[in-house]
Amino acid sequence: MQYTVRQSDTALEIAISGQLTFTDAAQFPKVLAELNGAKSHWVFDLNGLDFIDSTGMSLFVHVYDEATAKGLKAVLRNARGVVRDALERAGFATLFDLK
Repeated sequence: MQYTVRQSDTALEIAISGQLTFTDAAQFPKVLAELNGAKSHWVFDLNGLDFIDSTGMSLFVHVYDEATAKGLKAVLRNARGVVRDALERAGFATLFDLK
């Protein structure tokens, strides 16, 4: 997994690329640390994400929990192919705004 963080006028945007799997679980707290102090909603751009496993999806549950605890909204944007299919099958549209 690779990621970049950018603050726009309206959101903190996190672009994730590569694969998000159990091997990335140890690195994901760094992503969550990037979110600390953000006052706007969080947008995860998944356009570059090629694969996600169940552990990768559970990492987004942590994102949802963090956002909810802070009263913020989290958006998953540009998921495509097998990643979008996995997120939809797992019911992530009930937790996130899937764009």
